[in-house]
Amino acid sequence: MENDVTDRLWDKSVQEFIQACKHEQLRDVRLGYTVLDDTRKILNVTATYASRKRGPVSVGYRWAETKQGWLPEVFVDLHTAPAGLPAAPRILAWKSRLWRERAGVRTALEAVSLIFFKATAVRNDLGTMLTSRSPESSEVVLEQGHLLTLQTLNDLAFIYSGDQAASQRP
Repeated sequence: MENDVTDRLWDKSVQEFIQACKHEQLRDVRLGYTVLDDTRKILNVTATYASRKRGPVSVGYRWAETKQGWLPEVFVDLHTAPAGLPAAPRILAWKSRLWRERAGVRTALEAVSLIFFKATAVRNDLGTMLTSRSPESSEVVLEQGHLLTLQTLNDLAFIYSGDQAASQRP
């Protein structure tokens, strides 16, 4: 019974991740890791925003080391802002010379943040599943599971984001 529930949660979180990747203005969604000082790995998301004015622009959600410690930030091209800042999309649109597209930049950054949180949910569900099946599972098994999850999420993001997904949408 417990495995059935875990499998359903896994399927639900994967489906939510796929839906998040289907944003119409994002292409080439990629996930990676940032290794923190204590060897923990935290996901990063980068994508290409299809700007009408400038063409493809890099956007994403990542972790950066600051004086206060590791904090999440969003970025557009080379410009960054704290992830929780409500004005971040407007600031980044202004700095990146995309002011007329600020609504598109905002939705792209929201989509990238959503992809980050859905990918984290998939990763956490896998960790829960691995530890529930074998409570004495080692760090090596969890590490292999996380790497396999990252590879799978990148494959799903490639399939469902960008031009490939646009041709499959109803």
